[in-house]
Amino acid sequence: MFKTARYIFTLLLLGTAVFAQAQQDTTLTKEVEVTKAYKPTLSDANKLNSMPTIDETEHQKPTFNYSINSQPVFSTFSVNPLKAAIVETSQNKDNGYGLVRAGLGTTFRPYGEVFFNNQNSKNSLFGIHAMHLSSFDDIELEGGNKVDAPFMKNEVDLFVKHLFRDNVLSVNLDFKHDAFNYYGYPLTAVPDPLLEDDQTINYFDTKQSFAKGGINIGLKNPTAEYDDATIGFDFTYHYFGTKTDQREHYANFVLDVQQPMITGVGLLEGGVLYTQASDIYPQNDSTTGNRSQIIIHAKPAWFIGDETANITLGVNTWFAMVSDEDTEAKISPNVRANWAPVPELISLYAGIDGDYISNYYSKIAYENPFIDPEHDVMNSFQKFRFYGGFDGKFSKKTNFKISAEYAMIDNQPFYYLNESLYLDPAYNPAPSIVDNTFKVLYDNIDRLKLNAEVFHASSDKVDLTASVNYYSYKLDEQKEAWNLPTWDANLNIGYKVNEQLSLSADIFLMGERKALLIASPDPLSSAGPIYHSENLDAAFDLNVKGNYQITNQFSVFAQLNNFGFQKYQRWFGYPVQSFNMLAGISYSF
Repeated sequence: MFKTARYIFTLLLLGTAVFAQAQQDTTLTKEVEVTKAYKPTLSDANKLNSMPTIDETEHQKPTFNYSINSQPVFSTFSVNPLKAAIVETSQNKDNGYGLVRAGLGTTFRPYGEVFFNNQNSKNSLFGIHAMHLSSFDDIELEGGNKVDAPFMKNEVDLFVKHLFRDNVLSVNLDFKHDAFNYYGYPLTAVPDPLLEDDQTINYFDTKQSFAKGGINIGLKNPTAEYDDATIGFDFTYHYFGTKTDQREHYANFVLDVQQPMITGVGLLEGGVLYTQASDIYPQNDSTTGNRSQIIIHAKPAWFIGDETANITLGVNTWFAMVSDEDTEAKISPNVRANWAPVPELISLYAGIDGDYISNYYSKIAYENPFIDPEHDVMNSFQKFRFYGGFDGKFSKKTNFKISAEYAMIDNQPFYYLNESLYLDPAYNPAPSIVDNTFKVLYDNIDRLKLNAEVFHASSDKVDLTASVNYYSYKLDEQKEAWNLPTWDANLNIGYKVNEQLSLSADIFLMGERKALLIASPDPLSSAGPIYHSENLDAAFDLNVKGNYQITNQFSVFAQLNNFGFQKYQRWFGYPVQSFNMLAGISYSF
């Protein structure tokens, strides 16, 4: 069955290439510039981010975003975000070829970054980005131990975009390398057996690293109207490996077709996802092995209406073949209605859809780096998502969005830590030791999410983005939605003091969460496991950044991270670094 699916995948890829070529006109009818071709950002490897962004639609030359973003811990529960309102801006300046930045921070935090993009070709764009950031800090745990918590983050990205006829063909190559320690331990002092040299009880103080290299090839028509005949595709492949010897192959191909009909427009999205992970513990096996999955999806739909009022009627279907799960077919509705009573000022939307969520190896590893590296997580299925809201403008410079959604999800994974007695004659009485890498349990969950966003741009001096989310959960079996917050919020403010000096501040907030610790029973006892619920305090993270332009080419920058001096835990037993700073110099060319 897997061999047959691979053949189907190959035929789809070849067929798309032929079909795409056949769809092209013989003459160039439009000239377009790629909107925001590349926006690399630098992220603190000790933090995660789920901040929504507001899209801008101005046509401009591709530019790099040279800001260093310190990102906070946020919920790993991802949802499909709705796009916020469009912001009208006007930028059309030559940003040069690139930038070189270098800096050094507290806790011996070296940083270097290079950007280069070629903007002079009429039909092609080319860019390179490379970055290094590392830290060699130690952190004090809840139990009083000071432990080494180094991290390293390296990235290399290359993109090429070529315009031919009405289409843009894009090719992106990337390589990422992240390294860190399993430094955490919850609640109490680290037990003596874990402090011994070369201990093999669990992963405490063990080094880990992730390496991922991949390619993305895409074809689309960015100038197409809603009723134009178009075809596009997107293909992604990556190879992922860990220091603990896990390996993953990932390939995903998606085809998009839009075809006007006598009434309305026919839409079709179809594709194939293939992943294979090795040296993991499959769910139904007690020895390490491989996990493969092939997921084929088709999403036909019918669009009727115009840009002011329209409705989309369709279905989403999936056929999943997973080596350690039952083969299954899934279906969900795909209905959405849009209405703009005052075009370009306010629009309303509502819909029902669903999603089959592949929890492939590298996705989970990046979502929670401290999960057991031999993990094998079941796929989830969002049966229904009811959503609606409205977005618009208070003024030309102020946009807003308010939305609500209710999702029903099967097999939602939750992370927990396991505690058990360490039975060794050298230790009497036997100490209880917590495995500091996370295990996974599952439950069906209904989640309500309310969201509000505002974006304001005041001339060239001030811009402000604010977002707040409220969550409510209902579960079948678990007492809490482990590690998920009931609310989170963020505020981003940028202020240009003068032509030389610009300042910005990011404030991230997240409500209290519940973490789970499961204590395994004494092997000589008939009692079952004991569930302990632990509180994780609310998180507050303030980051302040400044940049001073010395000349047209030279500038200096500084950034204060976690300026609120908070020691919140991003994961149970894993506190983040407290206050730290980074400063350096930039040269543009």
